[in-house]
Amino acid sequence: MIVDYLGVMDHSWFYPTTMFPFRLFGVGLIENLIFGFLFIYNNVIFYEHFLDKGKHELIDRKMKYLIWPLIVLMLVFFTILFIKPELLVIPYAYFGIGIILLFLPAITFLSFFPRLLSKYIKTASYFFLLTILFEFTALHLNQWTFPGNNFIGWVELFGYRFPFEEFLFFFCIASISFLSYYELFDDDRK
Repeated sequence: MIVDYLGVMDHSWFYPTTMFPFRLFGVGLIENLIFGFLFIYNNVIFYEHFLDKGKHELIDRKMKYLIWPLIVLMLVFFTILFIKPELLVIPYAYFGIGIILLFLPAITFLSFFPRLLSKYIKTASYFFLLTILFEFTALHLNQWTFPGNNFIGWVELFGYRFPFEEFLFFFCIASISFLSYYELFDDDRK
């Protein structure tokens, strides 16, 4: 929800239509919360089923180390949103979000557990193909657009144009980052 809000406010992305009669805080889509959960869940389930035959507890005790900071982050976000929302308009939000929430955690985790990289690459390869097809479909159907100019570059493939950040973070790094969070907070790191 925070990522979506920051991206829309920076004009990094926009969703012209929604299937619900309202938007979260006037900008975010409920569909994105559902998609975000299912996208992460699919990455983890694919990884667990095909590549990781480790422990199978539903939730590990380490999960509290992820949940508490997320609760604090949400409280800070809501406080700023209601007191001084202009602070949430951050230039180059997509790049900053991608670096802070995806790239740096994945690189840090893999520097301590490099043996997981081969399993991560296999999962990321599958989801790279899936997300790029999803991107082409969504752009073709005008499910989202990238109206802003705060990007580090653009990629053009098969007649579709999208920010380099979308290619780097959504297509290439997202799966690896999700699995890094998963292994750190809910799995056995093996």
